[in-house]
Amino acid sequence: MSEFIHLQVKSHFSISSGLPKPSQIVDAAITNKMQAVALTDKNSFFGLVKFYRYAFENGIKPICGVDFDISTQIGKTGNIILLAKNKIGLEQLFKLSTNAFVSSSQGERTIKEEILLQNSSNLICIMPTSSEDVVALAQNNEKEINLKLDAYQRAFADNFFIGSSNFGESYSQVAASVSDLAYEKSIPAVALNDVLFLHPDDHLAHQAKVAINSATLLKDEMGSIKVSPEQYFKSHQEMEKIHPKTSIENAYEVAKLCNVVVGEGEHFLPRFEVDEQTDLGSYLAKISSSKLADYLLENEELDQAAYKDRLDYELKIITEKGYPGYFLIVMDFVKWAKEQNIPVGPGRGSGAGSLVAFVLSITTLDPLQHGLLFERFLNPERPSLPDFDIDFCIEGRDRVIEYVQKKYGEKSVAQIGTLGTMAARGVTRDVTRILGKPYGFGDMIAKMIPLTPGIKLKDAIEDSEELQNLQKENEEAAEVLELALKLEGCARSIGKHAAGVVIAPNDIHEFTPLHYDSETNSMATQLDMYDVEDVGLVKFDFLGLRTLTVINNAVRSIESVNPDFKLKEIPFDDAKVFNLLSSGKTKGIFQLESSGMIDLIKRLKPENFSDIVALVALYRPGPLNSGMADDYINRKNGRESIAYQHTNLKKVLNETYGVFVYQEQVMEAAQVLASYSLGDADNLRRAMGKKKADVMEEEKGTFVAGCKNNNIPENKAIEIFDNIEKFAGYGFNKSHSAAYAFIAYQTAYLKTHYPSHFIASVLSSEQDKTDKLEPHVKDCGLMGIEILPPNINTSFETFIVNDKNQIEYGLGALKDVGRKFIEEVCKERVKGKFSSLMDFASRIDLRKGGIRSLQSLAKSGAFDEIADRDLAVSSMRNYLEASEQKFKSKESGMLEMFASNEDLKVSEVTIKKHSEPEKLKMELESFGFYFSKHPVSLLRKTLSAKLNPIKKLVTSNSEKYIPVLINQKRIIKKGTSIFIFLEVSDETGLIDVSVPLELHDLKKPLFKENSLVVIKGTVAADDYRRENLEDVGIKLRATDIYPIDVARSVVNSEIRLSLSREKMQTLGNGKFEELESLSSPEGVGVVLELKDEKLNISSEIRVDSMKISLEDSTFAKLDELIGEENYQIF
Repeated sequence: MSEFIHLQVKSHFSISSGLPKPSQIVDAAITNKMQAVALTDKNSFFGLVKFYRYAFENGIKPICGVDFDISTQIGKTGNIILLAKNKIGLEQLFKLSTNAFVSSSQGERTIKEEILLQNSSNLICIMPTSSEDVVALAQNNEKEINLKLDAYQRAFADNFFIGSSNFGESYSQVAASVSDLAYEKSIPAVALNDVLFLHPDDHLAHQAKVAINSATLLKDEMGSIKVSPEQYFKSHQEMEKIHPKTSIENAYEVAKLCNVVVGEGEHFLPRFEVDEQTDLGSYLAKISSSKLADYLLENEELDQAAYKDRLDYELKIITEKGYPGYFLIVMDFVKWAKEQNIPVGPGRGSGAGSLVAFVLSITTLDPLQHGLLFERFLNPERPSLPDFDIDFCIEGRDRVIEYVQKKYGEKSVAQIGTLGTMAARGVTRDVTRILGKPYGFGDMIAKMIPLTPGIKLKDAIEDSEELQNLQKENEEAAEVLELALKLEGCARSIGKHAAGVVIAPNDIHEFTPLHYDSETNSMATQLDMYDVEDVGLVKFDFLGLRTLTVINNAVRSIESVNPDFKLKEIPFDDAKVFNLLSSGKTKGIFQLESSGMIDLIKRLKPENFSDIVALVALYRPGPLNSGMADDYINRKNGRESIAYQHTNLKKVLNETYGVFVYQEQVMEAAQVLASYSLGDADNLRRAMGKKKADVMEEEKGTFVAGCKNNNIPENKAIEIFDNIEKFAGYGFNKSHSAAYAFIAYQTAYLKTHYPSHFIASVLSSEQDKTDKLEPHVKDCGLMGIEILPPNINTSFETFIVNDKNQIEYGLGALKDVGRKFIEEVCKERVKGKFSSLMDFASRIDLRKGGIRSLQSLAKSGAFDEIADRDLAVSSMRNYLEASEQKFKSKESGMLEMFASNEDLKVSEVTIKKHSEPEKLKMELESFGFYFSKHPVSLLRKTLSAKLNPIKKLVTSNSEKYIPVLINQKRIIKKGTSIFIFLEVSDETGLIDVSVPLELHDLKKPLFKENSLVVIKGTVAADDYRRENLEDVGIKLRATDIYPIDVARSVVNSEIRLSLSREKMQTLGNGKFEELESLSSPEGVGVVLELKDEKLNISSEIRVDSMKISLEDSTFAKLDELIGEENYQIF
């Protein structure tokens, strides 16, 4: 008796349906003692390689297929199962799958039936009786179903089968009808179950996945007849009960016909064109040797023999491994990019350790000068692919990819696809929604899950007592979590890798199908970055690095004032650069600008380029939390002695003060102590990183034996090994650190010597993210750089430096102001500056900007040069309407009606006067932050002198009142504890505030970002900052918080009115009564100071009969009556 084989099984990679992972499908086949199993995902092959590899490794025959949606001539969408008989058949399926994505409309991925019938060779076709078109024809049109069966039989001949599904009475009736017709035509039937989940009780979870992807409710999907609870992975015995014996046997026979091999261990590169008589290895050696000779000629002080030996060694390994073509391909597109003036990074990852890459100008750092190892990049002792990660200017990256597509053919080049999966927090919210529960309920559960990248829901529950209690005590929460656990990790969306590109030697469909990425309007592989390498393609990484764009734009700006400037000629030992770094003024400097990194920099005090390399490596959780960074800093700065476990380690660790900072140091230690080859030492490094006990025990034995051969005692060897193992997991790739330190130094140099040009370039690169601009604008103040407000007559789309070395604010950084409108303004401005709003509206078609853009410009002050701001803000709609009328008339040929600016018909404008606080609020709306001044500075006059500015705070146990703007709120969860921290500011500085959870919850509405409040609290020393950063570190511990109007009455006790003889006389003209009208029982006391400036005498009178309420309207009236300089609050 033949065993049953499932030929229609979907995994979660089908996206819209299917629940199990490919490995779970294989495990189910093993459990049910099936020798083979098929994977037939919907229209795609996203899970093919993972399925194939796992099945092959576990002794199960993988059958590779796809369940295609087809569009038919009768207007019904059907589905057909196609299985690959061999490699050619699989390539055929790849092309059909790509076709389904390319020809899709409105998200429906289908292939036309006629195309399917024209591509039938080397494929097995199974027509399911449950297919929608088959059901329709079987029930209503016997002639058409006959014609359909005949067409498929002609196309596929003996490889055509009817797939019989039995999910209930309605299905069985259709199946019987079609099977009878097929029998008459000698078309064999195979048993199917269209498996969507593994167990009967998975039906609910599967329908939940369907509901999430279709944005419906679970209760609606549970009532759907499209999916049956019977569509689970049934055993042979279960299938035998509902299908004829012959269809069970035929399924087994079909499985025997399918023999596909996916990936045979080879790797394929496109042909790099050289002279036919020259092989790639010889060509690579020739140009590498020539370029090295040129380099050594320019640097005669270098050890010529060492460089030549290193080059020969690398070329030998590259050639033996068959990768000369890879180096030449990368060299070619990097060279093209540089010829097109597209900035290229110095290197990323381990590739910077190759001398061949350096002399070919793929990388920028001399690996011998910086102690970088080739074996970290390409290990001669292990089968490994080279992997250059190349950074390009983000504005030019796509042009480089286009060049590669043209050079090697568009059919051979594709970007690598990715799949988004249901992550812990997201799936929790999704499940809440499909269950019809309130959003806030799901959000509450999700926020209990830590933000740790890649955290699993199961681990989050195990680590959180709060989640465990919720699961036990709240049935609805338990329901959400139970379902979320089943769905976590399922594919949710398809996309494109940020950098990965594959270049095939032939048509890419020989290796992978493609999918259409709607966001970028381009094709990408269905296989991910790991799977494309499994099938033999080599990945090339084209990364877009914003900092290269910043550097490039800054250099172009510098060259406009200093044509002789050359970035490649800057010295790397500039003391001013290291002084800037040590001061912590690193905003905008690549890799060195975060607050944590600034702390580390101030403690470490970098003095040379090697220190920057170390900073990049040390600023990670491992080194920071293990004490490794502290050891480095203390030893560098002489607070701790430098010790080596063996004298041979001094050469290896001297650069890092006896601390293992880099992975390369682990490799070199194994070489000098235990005589490892660097290839074997790299294997040791990898093993230490993975911390597998059995592997480590074996490696320890090898290491100790090697040490003993070098006269190092066994106990000492074990001690050294244990120490290396401890820090190996924290060690960082030195090649990567050095390459990124190189960029960091370049940005630091530019900021030190050309700060205006550099910061303008940084601001331009961030101008579409208004929240990122404010810190850089503040940095201008710290650097003594003037940044001018937007000006319709001088500003451009981006930030520029004018001839006075001032930064002109970029109009494109204002909210709602579009690039095309700015281009229109700048183009017209060439003919002459705008002289008035009338002139502006007459020369520019304001419809192209729209009211939101015009209001944003007005609120920012961009029209201040040609109009009062109140007028500009009040009249923008009027001028828009007038401009629209003019340009409509121009379009209709009636331009003579509007021959001059004076003829522009602007309706009467009602000008609204705005107070200074209102103007600041308008700035906030336009800039996204307060630009011209800090809002607290406007409050000073209306607040008691007792309220302290941040700059004057000192540690004290007595409570202080501080008026502040809340810049940022952070909520940190540690176990069951919740901590609230604020970053607040005033016009004098910044300070961190810790807020008790009880206070936060009691007055939560006040703790909003961009809120103006008064915080009451005690000022404490920040010991960490004081000890490690050597500044007067303080922090604030909040005990209460007040809105501004409440704070005035809480803190203030009296108001002093200073009146001169002349002012008293003025008030006597009926205005004293207006002053008295400000009196309020809830107000504060009034002290009247009378002055006679001529006699130089003054006296104070406490006016017991009068109290003044401290409201905004009161201050406005006082400003009007006596002037803001004549009152003060205490």
